[in-house]
Amino acid sequence: MAIPLTQGAARERIDPAEAPALRQRGVLVEDARRERPRYFDGRFLAARDLVRDQQYFLTREADLGRAAGSGVAHGLQVDRGATPQSIAIAAGDGITGAGELVLLPRALDLNLADIPLAEQLSARFGLSRQPAAPLRSRTGLFVLGLRPVEFTANPIGAYPTTLTGARTVEDGDVVEATAVVLIPWQDDGAADALDARRGTAARRIFTQPEAPGWSANVLPVAMLALQSNSLVWIDEALVRRELGADRGDLPGLGLVPRGLRLAHLLQYQTHLADVVAQLGGRNFPAATQFPALPPAGPLPPGVIDTRDFTQRYFPSEVDVDFSIVPDDELPALVEEALALPPIDLLASEAALDLTAVLILAPVPRAEFRAVRARLTAVTRALRPAAPNLIAQRKPLEILTRLRLPQPLVPVDVANPSDAEWARLAQLPELWFVRRRNLAYRDDLVGRPVAVAGGDDVPVERGVLARVDALGLKPALDRVLAASSTRAAANVVALLATPRVAASPTLTAAALGALNAKVEGAPQIDQARVLRVGAELADGAGSGLEKLERATGSEAVTRTALTSLASNDQWRKLDNAARSADSTRLAQLGQRLTRVPGGAAPAQPLADAPADAPVAAPAPAPRKTAVKKTPARKTRARTTTKPATKPGGAP
Repeated sequence: MAIPLTQGAARERIDPAEAPALRQRGVLVEDARRERPRYFDGRFLAARDLVRDQQYFLTREADLGRAAGSGVAHGLQVDRGATPQSIAIAAGDGITGAGELVLLPRALDLNLADIPLAEQLSARFGLSRQPAAPLRSRTGLFVLGLRPVEFTANPIGAYPTTLTGARTVEDGDVVEATAVVLIPWQDDGAADALDARRGTAARRIFTQPEAPGWSANVLPVAMLALQSNSLVWIDEALVRRELGADRGDLPGLGLVPRGLRLAHLLQYQTHLADVVAQLGGRNFPAATQFPALPPAGPLPPGVIDTRDFTQRYFPSEVDVDFSIVPDDELPALVEEALALPPIDLLASEAALDLTAVLILAPVPRAEFRAVRARLTAVTRALRPAAPNLIAQRKPLEILTRLRLPQPLVPVDVANPSDAEWARLAQLPELWFVRRRNLAYRDDLVGRPVAVAGGDDVPVERGVLARVDALGLKPALDRVLAASSTRAAANVVALLATPRVAASPTLTAAALGALNAKVEGAPQIDQARVLRVGAELADGAGSGLEKLERATGSEAVTRTALTSLASNDQWRKLDNAARSADSTRLAQLGQRLTRVPGGAAPAQPLADAPADAPVAAPAPAPRKTAVKKTPARKTRARTTTKPATKPGGAP
């Protein structure tokens, strides 16, 4: 049934005689604020009736505003003014905690001395007016807020209500407005430590959520630090909340709203930028400026010492690792970390010991594979810089409370992996995210147990037959002769993987990577075989597969496969084929295919650089036609006489 919205409120009307019975049974809930006059012909109207009508609609609007949440709808940014004693507030609007609308139709430029102190709400003693300090000595932390107010104006003549009464003058309009107020922030900080009080206020607001120190009818937009009525710093994110930010909590888990966690991140970013500018780029521990950190956020420059890969930003009890991430995936990791609690740096040592942090270096996705190839591992542990503290303690050290210094190992600049880690550590935008804690026990000792997956004899026979058919049996024999027992089993398993088994060039490349000479490791161990398998699984050899598809696997010669299996120089050809176009791919394919006349390729694959021009195949020698004449029978002579030209010259 359609509701006639044009015929009044969509409410069911009950008989007034039924109301007492429903009220007695407790099924009728009444709100004394939502009563309005009932108009009918013949009723005598007084001013109080019309006032009740106005109050009814104001109450309904406040209830609707409170249902949507409180906060800033748009605008209302606070910035420094033209002088140190002034501020600028942008135009905008918002909803207070009581559901009232506050509106600034235009931008304001105010003198701090002209802003009055507001009343504070005390949960215990109610409203109490704060004594106003002299304007020239106003010092401390203050919350800048907007309060909805109203006043009467525009006087008009009032007729008497009795026969003998006299005419009076009354204000004829009620004007609604927004007042800018300052609310003193109550803390126990010293008046001369405004920078330290900023971090203390952030820890109190974001880690110890409690009732705010201002009335529900005030919309806070920024926190100000004043020194003798001069502006020291402005921090909007400490108290400013967007509209609806107090909603969005995970149901039933008792977590703080997402808007509060996001505000902590924004406040930390602004505070960190001010600290870095104030210290001139000098390194500092986080606890000296931030008593509490958000679960994710940016890091100041130079937080990692590239000489020995240590850090002193986080406390020594916190486990810190360094890794890379594609830059387009960083927002998702930050959003996931916002569900975790903030890092309280003033917590106990036991609480910090259970905290783990991951420092991330954002890398463009187009360069991520190349950066990953230059690193031996995707994660690197960072030790604390303090020599008498350690980041990871063994159970025996926890029991004995030992603090043993660890020697710092300098970075090997000749190592490509260390050089790449050092480059990543010097990126200007490093982020940290808090890691989840998973329950584990380190007192359990186990051993690996191999599980049989099927009959491996046919698999090994198939690998040997396929390698022999490709002409790679000598290369496989060299690998197996230099391999340990477990490594030999892993070599057969590697060659039996579907991707390697389907490609002759990948089979030869795997043997070439294993046949490569490694300084200091004459024997092939299990770790080396697994490392080669991981490289192939990570995309190595995709260029050879592309080249093989372009030329055809049946056209690849045994000579080319033998050259690929001799050493790991095939990587140059693999890298060149990955980004090659069709023309370049055809040129590179000549190194794998048989040349006309059955000759081998013009130059060995292992010795030719991948970007060198392909030499044209040497033409086959031409055969000279010889005309055969029938042999004449001659009589054998015992002596021969050389032929002479006319004149007697031989």
